[in-house]
Amino acid sequence: MEWNFLFRLDYLKTKGEERNLKGVLFTHDDKLPTIVDLQNFLLDMGYQVDLKDAGQLIFIDNNPQNPVEIRIVDIRSADAEEEVKPDLWLRRLAEQFRNEKF
Repeated sequence: MEWNFLFRLDYLKTKGEERNLKGVLFTHDDKLPTIVDLQNFLLDMGYQVDLKDAGQLIFIDNNPQNPVEIRIVDIRSADAEEEVKPDLWLRRLAEQFRNEKF
């Protein structure tokens, strides 16, 4: 399944410097993307991220020259007419945490 999401980059060294970007992930069947899927996407984009806050879907790239905080702000399936509600999505994601090791 195709998932579209919006993520916000906050360049921590430059006050007020934010950028909104879009991404696309593909999962098998109708499974929601996992934290690992999101992290791998960001790694493929060139960000050496670590998970900062699983509940808020915040990642951090601690590059000393240009640290970046990345926040997933919206996610929806490509064929859905409306977005996946954050509470429902976070509940489903939390269920996956029970079985995953980071």
